[in-house]
This record gives sequence, C-alpha cells and structure tokens, in this order.
Amino acid sequence: MVRVQAGGQGFAVHSKRARTFMSTFAIKLIAVVTMVIDHVGLFFFPGVTELRMIGRISFPLFAWLIANGAEHSKNTTLYLKRLAILALVSQIPFFFANNLIGVDPMLLNVVFTLALGLAAIMGTKRYDDTPTRAVIIGAFAFVAQMINSDYGALGVLSIVAFSLFAKYPKRLIAAQMLIFFFPAIAIITEFFMVGAREGLYLPIGWMAIFALPIILAYNNREGIKARNFFYIFYPLQYVVLYIAKVML
Repeated sequence: MVRVQAGGQGFAVHSKRARTFMSTFAIKLIAVVTMVIDHVGLFFFPGVTELRMIGRISFPLFAWLIANGAEHSKNTTLYLKRLAILALVSQIPFFFANNLIGVDPMLLNVVFTLALGLAAIMGTKRYDDTPTRAVIIGAFAFVAQMINSDYGALGVLSIVAFSLFAKYPKRLIAAQMLIFFFPAIAIITEFFMVGAREGLYLPIGWMAIFALPIILAYNNREGIKARNFFYIFYPLQYVVLYIAKVML
C-alpha cells in the first residue's frame, strides 16, 4: 500500500518505486524532457498535436520545483536573482528562435514567470493574513500577464498554489485543476458552438494536470545534485533550435 505523507515542500510517497525515481532530480529531468518534446513539436512538427500535449506536463513540474526550491533554499533572494539573470540571458536566444516560427515577438520566456512566482511566494511568507497574501499574489499574477510572460497569470498562480497547499494534497489538486483544467471548459464550449466552423483548435492546456501524479510521488529527496543544469540547458536549447531550424 502506498501512503502519502506531507513532508516539507512536497509529498513523500512511501513506496520502493517512488523512493527510486521521484527525487527532485527525477522530477526536474521529466520536466526538461517534456519541455524538449514540446519545443521539438513547436519548431519542427507543428501539426503533431500529441507532442504539444505531452509538453503541457512540463510547466507544472517546473512550477513545483520553484515552490520546492523556495522552501529549501538557504537564500531565496539569491535564488530569485539567479532566476532573473537566467530570464534576461535566455530572452535573446528565445527571441531569435521563436522569431523563425512567427511567435509573438513581445512574448517573454517562461523563466520570467517562474521568477515572478518565486517573488510572490517570498511575499506571502512575510505576512500571515489572507487578504494581504491575496493582494500580493494578485499583484504578481497581474504583472506576469501585463509583461506577456509565458503562462502569465496562471503560471504565477500555479507556482504559489504549490507553495500554499504543499501539506494539503487534496487542496493542491483542486487548486491546480482550477488553474489548468477548468479554464479550458469555456474554450471547449466555444469550440463546439462556434470554433469548429471558424477554424479554432481545441485547447490542450488541461493536459498539465497529468503532472500531478509525478509531483505527488515526490520522495522528499534531492537525488543527483544538478543545481546548475537547468540554468545552462534552458538558453542553450534555443541556440540549438535556432541553428537546426535555419539549417533545415
């Protein structure tokens, strides 16, 4: 029998399989792999929706990693600075690569959203009263939407939800369902009412909820130490995508 226990920032699932695979590193690796699958689909196989659907699993995993990092980091201010620098550095290859496929040139990469989510968590930890926390969360979500960062307000809300409900699995699942799944209902309804004849596509953002079983299987262990892996990999992938897209 598998028993779910709240432990720190995340959930330790006491099973041999979970202890073996669902460390922080394992979750980070799955996040990176699904992100790459998503980007390969976006850049080279735009007609293969399945690749983009798999890619929706990536963001909630990164959102959880930010919340988990905020809980265990010895210096969250330094953590935030590293994310901010990564966001700025990554924007250059992100812009040039996405420009090749006609993505909105004003779109900011997802690390801006991750940084804003971390900043929101830091803000909520300074206050105990719910109204103040709600204002802080709303402010950072609003900023993410206004600066047009990838995943925008929903991304910030997802990150903060992982932090606030870390010890409450049912509430966490409900919150993430509200963020990623239920907004799609309105779009799906619109599709069947008017979208089909206007050439609209069914939304795939709801696929993000399939990241939850992975997160719930977290064993509260770090696993292989690879703190700087994402900081190098994220901007580098856009350099590779740009070169490959130009050559092909």
